Amino acid sequence: WASMAEVRAADQVQGTCLVVGAATVFALVALVVNKDPVPLLVATECRFFVSWLISVAFMLKFRAERGLYWFGPPQLRVWLLLKCAMSFTFITLWWTALRDAPIGDCVAIIYTSPILTSLLSRVFLKELFPSVFPFQVLLVSCGTILILDPPFVQAFFVSDSATEEVQGNYTFVWLALGACSVVPIVTRKAKDCSWIEVEHVSACLASTILCPALIVGQSILYGSFPAMPSHAPSECGLIVLVAVGSFVGIAMETKGYQLAEVGKASMFRYVEIPFAYVLQHLGTSAPVTSQAVLGSTLILASCVLKLMWTEKKVDVTQEVDQNKQALLA
Repeated sequence: WASMAEVRAADQVQGTCLVVGAATVFALVALVVNKDPVPLLVATECRFFVSWLISVAFMLKFRAERGLYWFGPPQLRVWLLLKCAMSFTFITLWWTALRDAPIGDCVAIIYTSPILTSLLSRVFLKELFPSVFPFQVLLVSCGTILILDPPFVQAFFVSDSATEEVQGNYTFVWLALGACSVVPIVTRKAKDCSWIEVEHVSACLASTILCPALIVGQSILYGSFPAMPSHAPSECGLIVLVAVGSFVGIAMETKGYQLAEVGKASMFRYVEIPFAYVLQHLGTSAPVTSQAVLGSTLILASCVLKLMWTEKKVDVTQEVDQNKQALLA
């Protein structure tokens, strides 16, 4: 029993480290996207094309062993294609948002998506709201208002002219938030698909159809293809690193949740929020305001509150099951 406990403890530590590592990778990816001058759709095409090559390699290695389908199980292909289309929509909007607003604010706001997902789950999946939902809504609402920093909030905080000049455009953050909230609903419908199948179909659909279609449409609309920066090869190299980093981050997060208890490991996923603000301070010209830090803390508290409620619910369920088994024994 002691050796099994040691193995479980080691798995918990290793899984938690992988989840934390994935969070830092995602934050670094956000910083690179914010700084890279390659046109958005070209960068997105590079990202998905590299991801497609990597996923093809995974499919060739594990397809026979795990019984994978190149385009997912036939009975789930409609949901899988819809999930992939929504993921592409989210990535495109998210990368646009990262170039229009401070990355710390973007990451903090996107973590409010569980609130919208809960509302959508209630409508489409008939799932009940958790008992802590009203408190989550209150924390998220206050936190988001502080991050957006409207005039009536500015009156309570000391700000300089530089802070006001760097105020970003949050339009695409809200659009990305909406797409991000829908993705889990569609993912639930395609939950029996392997993550390798999902990654392959997503990257294939995006790099061969969706991205090229948007690039052609933009070219027709504006009369020219997106202009590449003078150091295009090196800048595209950064996007390749972003694509590899995104894929590695997803793999790390998946493996981390397989090794560790999800409820405990998930709490460390939110290290991305403070880390994103550190990267914003060190790597960009956007200042980190006190109200943004306070707002992100409230959003972080909302996420932790939901995780604590989920873990408590699991513990209660396990205790009830154990009592039933004891009565039947």
